[in-house]
Amino acid sequence: MSEEKKLRLYASLMEEVKLRLDCTSAALNGRTGFPNPIVREFCYLQLRMLCELIALGCLVAHGDIASLQSHRTGRAYSAEEILARLSELRPHFYPIACKQTRIQVGSSFEFELNILHPQPLPKEDLLSLYGKTHKFLHRGNIKKLLSSATSIDMEINLPEISSWGQKIANHLAIQMIAISEKKVMLCTLRNADDNHRVQVATAKKPE
Repeated sequence: MSEEKKLRLYASLMEEVKLRLDCTSAALNGRTGFPNPIVREFCYLQLRMLCELIALGCLVAHGDIASLQSHRTGRAYSAEEILARLSELRPHFYPIACKQTRIQVGSSFEFELNILHPQPLPKEDLLSLYGKTHKFLHRGNIKKLLSSATSIDMEINLPEISSWGQKIANHLAIQMIAISEKKVMLCTLRNADDNHRVQVATAKKPE
């Protein structure tokens, strides 16, 4: 995969991330008109899809890894499977959340990136969220149905859903992925200087 194609594809995935985050926010704010159980299901579906988009983004960013081309990971869609395989191949494959600071150098300005501590959404938390979404997206088996109450649970844990969405947004707002020992991919989710579009580029690490 050429570097240009890699950057375009990663930017496309991040544009979809923005869309799903915005749709989740709209649903939580009651703008769908759906009853609570459907809103809850919709939101957890978006969170699950967001987990998969992050995992697929990691795969795209490391598309230069030859062993991924023939391995079944190249055809996988499960966030757990993709991240587990990438963990075996490269220790630092997951996006690193950063903070951008503008500093004055003489009469001009430069931007400095600093890694956030703690990270808003570590890989382990993403996998935890991915597993958590499962129970909200399946009606369950007949045994569970017969042992539960006949009425539909109308409660939505708004703070939990909102918190997960915010963690994803914060982690991806300004991110860095180590492509190799000397190169990183940089991504801004909402570039204020470009109509809040996604901005993706590569940069060499300083010597």
